[in-house]
Amino acid sequence: MLKKEIPNILTLCNLLCGCASVVCTFSSNLYWASWFIGIAAVFDLFDGMVARMLRVSGTMGTQLDSLADVVSFGVAPAAIAYNMLRSQLLMPNAVCFIVFIMAAASAYRLARFNTDPAQKGAFFGMPTPANALFWAALNLYWFREGVVLNAWYLLALALLMSFLLVCRLRMFSFKGKDWSWKAKRFVYIYMIVSVILLFVFGSLGLAVDVLLYPCFSILHFRLSENPVNHEIQG
Repeated sequence: MLKKEIPNILTLCNLLCGCASVVCTFSSNLYWASWFIGIAAVFDLFDGMVARMLRVSGTMGTQLDSLADVVSFGVAPAAIAYNMLRSQLLMPNAVCFIVFIMAAASAYRLARFNTDPAQKGAFFGMPTPANALFWAALNLYWFREGVVLNAWYLLALALLMSFLLVCRLRMFSFKGKDWSWKAKRFVYIYMIVSVILLFVFGSLGLAVDVLLYPCFSILHFRLSENPVNHEIQG
């Protein structure tokens, strides 16, 4: 039935965008390497929404979504980080390959989400799309400004993001019914700060937004008087 396959088609479009990003990365097309990750994130957002609207969600869609995310939000950003390191000509391939730990961490996170019942009612670790958007933003900044971070900083960031993907740190999502200031004040502050940074600094601001996300999540769950459970997304 075609109706049942519409969300799966959107998920596969997500996967194809991830593949296109990898191809663009190794073809030195930095602009589209980043934008294909952004487009993949849009497909990732809408496939679940469409599935719920059509009431056709199921195990097949869940598994397919995670498989697509491994490519678009695991392999693709790792390829971007690898390309950034190789562009500096001071790192051997073996060292540069370390950044693909992010792809492994993304796969682990998604598998844990699919198999751990505790993941259904909470948001543990950084979502894979957030990590992917971080590297896409840095890549876009490199394209526009011609500036790339020092190789050692890039390696440190890759290891940090890998840790955030698999850690048990609770992070807020943008779902939930209680959107009162008391319950979500740090979420609101984060959104305001994120928009300002994005408006003022562009793609670099987006990268900073991702780094601030776990910080505001800690504040939210430690200091909010009425923290609520949020549904996790891969």
